[in-house]
Amino acid sequence: MTLLTYREAATRVRRSRRTIRYWKLQGMRMGWERRDGQLVRVVEEDVLLAWWRDRMDNDPVWQNRIRAKIRELPSQSTPGS
Repeated sequence: MTLLTYREAATRVRRSRRTIRYWKLQGMRMGWERRDGQLVRVVEEDVLLAWWRDRMDNDPVWQNRIRAKIRELPSQSTPGS
């Protein structure tokens, strides 16, 4: 179980810290941890990735990229045709 701060979480999923805060407001489970004598808001990496996957599944741009990759697969698998 890896705990990530807002900054670490944002870097991990290539989003802004503001996005991570927004996901928290939408219900993403987060907790507190003491680091260097200060309380820091943290999120488990598994929870973060689950939220990220859910958002990507509903993103039209991401869906189009996946569809394009799927369309390319049959042409690559039949080199003799």
